[in-house]
Amino acid sequence: MKMLTGVKPAIRQRLREGALKNQQTEHADVQAVKAREKQSIYVWELPIRIFHWVNAACIMVLMVTGIYIGHPFITPANNGEAYYDFFMGWVRDIHFFTAFIFTANLIFRAYWTWKGNHYAKSQILQVSFWLGLIETLKGYLFLPNHKPHYIGHNPLAQLSYWIFIGLGSVIMVLTGYYLLFQPQPDTIYGKMFAWVPFIFGGSDFTVRSWHHLVAWAFMVFIVIHVYMAYREDWMAKNGTMSSIFTGYKFEPEHRAEEAAHEIPEKITILGIGNTLYSDEGIGVYALPLLEKALADVPNLEFVDGSTEGMQLLGPVENTQALIILDAINANVKPGTIIKLEKAQIPSFNGIKMSVHQIGFQEVVSAAQLRERVPKKMVLFGIQPASLELGTELTDTARASIAILTNKVKQQISDWRSN
Repeated sequence: MKMLTGVKPAIRQRLREGALKNQQTEHADVQAVKAREKQSIYVWELPIRIFHWVNAACIMVLMVTGIYIGHPFITPANNGEAYYDFFMGWVRDIHFFTAFIFTANLIFRAYWTWKGNHYAKSQILQVSFWLGLIETLKGYLFLPNHKPHYIGHNPLAQLSYWIFIGLGSVIMVLTGYYLLFQPQPDTIYGKMFAWVPFIFGGSDFTVRSWHHLVAWAFMVFIVIHVYMAYREDWMAKNGTMSSIFTGYKFEPEHRAEEAAHEIPEKITILGIGNTLYSDEGIGVYALPLLEKALADVPNLEFVDGSTEGMQLLGPVENTQALIILDAINANVKPGTIIKLEKAQIPSFNGIKMSVHQIGFQEVVSAAQLRERVPKKMVLFGIQPASLELGTELTDTARASIAILTNKVKQQISDWRSN
């Protein structure tokens, strides 16, 4: 009995120590997660990650099938009719079908260069890009340098993507489609690519040679690309490899905070109104003109709201800064622009052309009930000169768009300078 009573306190003590150790471990894990969250930066958006993996898969399939088409390394054992031996045909079909996916994916990436975030773009036309390229090259050559820290791709990586993924892909697409439609020169597709040989040496042989050489250049690029990605991950400990799955890189907390300020906040510009009633649709008509005038302003989203009613709740709730353009009946001189701040918007006198139409006030009220109103919100209302049935703006309303553009520019500048 003495031995048993002596053992029980020891067991209890060990259990207490184990529980305490588990609590300490859990606390450390929680702190590590919180620290990691502070250091996380969302770099690669989902469309970019999808493009990356689709492009990689297409290149590998195209390479394997392309090598087989040029030098068949498998010969099916079939001594009968050729009709029953379609292995080469299947390989060609896979090659061409993958080429179509590769092309569509490339077009999508070109679109996302314009649509995507700061890290999806490339400032290759700016002097700072080329100065950064020189310093990056010096850094890799272990020469004295002033290479800045890049969270996304550095200029050397960007340039290599422009050359291989950009120019290289265009060469592969043009030469590949020419070779595909070469046997049918009189078809619409054959004529569409008939000019390709004039760029690549003037003969079918030189076109095919370009196709092969660039394909092997892709293989060299992939080897270097994978090595450099692993090297960056290992040396910087920034999650480069995991970021191509999650989108997040990890930086010291001060750099993560700097990155948050590096990309200006997204501002949504929402044009609403009914374009069937002359000036009532001025918010919608002004939208493409504003988009053109503000083309050099980063991270803007333009939403054509027309008369969508409660469907506008999504764009309203999914932004932190919102500018609304609408016709407003303030009983002032036609063409006058009235600015309403966030607190004034729910009570503004919007124009309803039907008793069944849901006004923007109701949309804002719904967002308030859900506690998802943008932190910054301004409405620019334009007094209409006419609400008659028609799809054209009056001259008065059209003239006010230039003034409206300047006011929107100033509002964006004010928000982003604070």
